[in-house]
Amino acid sequence: MYNARPRITRILSMIMISALTIPLFTGCAKGETVADKGQSTTQPDTKQEQKEEKKDPVTLKLPIWSTITEDLFTKLDLVNEYKKEHPNVTIELELLKDTEYENTMKIRNSANELPDILPLKSAWLINFKDNILPLDDLDAAKNNMFAADFKVDDHIYGVPDSQFNEFVWYRKSVFQEYGLEIPKTWGEFVTAAKKIKDGGKYIPIAMGGKDAWPDYPFNEFMPSLVAGDGDYWSTMATIDEPFTKGQAFYDASAKIQELYDAKVMGPDPLGVGFDQSKLMFASKQAAMIALGQWFGSDLKSMTDVDMNDIGAFLLPVRDSVDQPFNTISMVDTFYTIPKTSKHPEEAKEFINWFFSDAWYSKYLTEAQLQSTMKDTKIDLGTMFDGAFDVSNLNYVLNKGGNEDYKKIESAIKFDVKKMGQDMMSGKDFNKMMQEMNKSWKNARSK
Repeated sequence: MYNARPRITRILSMIMISALTIPLFTGCAKGETVADKGQSTTQPDTKQEQKEEKKDPVTLKLPIWSTITEDLFTKLDLVNEYKKEHPNVTIELELLKDTEYENTMKIRNSANELPDILPLKSAWLINFKDNILPLDDLDAAKNNMFAADFKVDDHIYGVPDSQFNEFVWYRKSVFQEYGLEIPKTWGEFVTAAKKIKDGGKYIPIAMGGKDAWPDYPFNEFMPSLVAGDGDYWSTMATIDEPFTKGQAFYDASAKIQELYDAKVMGPDPLGVGFDQSKLMFASKQAAMIALGQWFGSDLKSMTDVDMNDIGAFLLPVRDSVDQPFNTISMVDTFYTIPKTSKHPEEAKEFINWFFSDAWYSKYLTEAQLQSTMKDTKIDLGTMFDGAFDVSNLNYVLNKGGNEDYKKIESAIKFDVKKMGQDMMSGKDFNKMMQEMNKSWKNARSK
């Protein structure tokens, strides 16, 4: 008789195996094997993900030329503030002398050793244009009010960090003592300085002529103010004899010579350096000093300075209150990225962060500088109360000159600050102008 038990047993076994196997496969996603299921994306390997997210350490080298900037970065702890958001990035600051900065960077450029982030002045952008990256697509560049004004070959190469004006800083108590009002014309300014000199108690205007550069508010900027042309250096490059009476450079220099000849900058302005001149003002030995807006934070850092006695007014160069009141508006410290940087993307991230609310407003408020970003406003404080209350105010955006100007400047070693020293020393003014015309015309012809 046929025995059906073994066959029934085999059938039941197959059914049980099928029943156990089906859930294993139906639980897998399409295209996923049982082996794949063990590493399902719904249960990630945390260690692996962390390993992938962990970024390699990066050091970004950032040189600076100002001790004031170094003090601000230190006080506000720039290095650690950035590391909070970018823990893998270390900002390495390097302080260089402002008088040596440009040449140092030219030497490093020749050796392909430029830093990852290269701050430049506007006049230097042309010199380094072939060695730095275009930043047209950078958010910080797009939102900057002035970056596009300094394009080179139709590209934005640098993002300026601050806007500031040039001021004459003054002692309110001295002006009250001599019954002086804030001058609104060049004549009123010279007259006020002479009146303080005649009083015999104070040096009217502190001047660190020994260092040359402190005469820049006069010798470097006044030609542009007289011309009403922020790009006056480029305009000069189109003129054979710009040192002729009736030309803006000559007319501005004649005003400056009048001031120097009045001997209102102390008995020996060429024997005094900048550090001494600012101490003279801080200690109230001098009634005035002409310097940029950046000087406000410098004053605050000095001890025993009565800030309530410090005021500021815009340098007047006009001859009549009916004329436009031209005043220099400067933008400074253009952040650029050299092509040789090993970390260009990280450098771009840093520049965007620098101009973000996380840092930028805090930095400029402490520095007492104005914003270059469209949506950022800075409170300048009481020192500037009334400083901008003048009729017909006109901002002249200072620029560094085009390539034609740079060629002439280099050919004849044109140095307006050194010219200021010569003017203070008593060198024959008209002879100086004639010699400059000759050299300038000769350089243009070549």
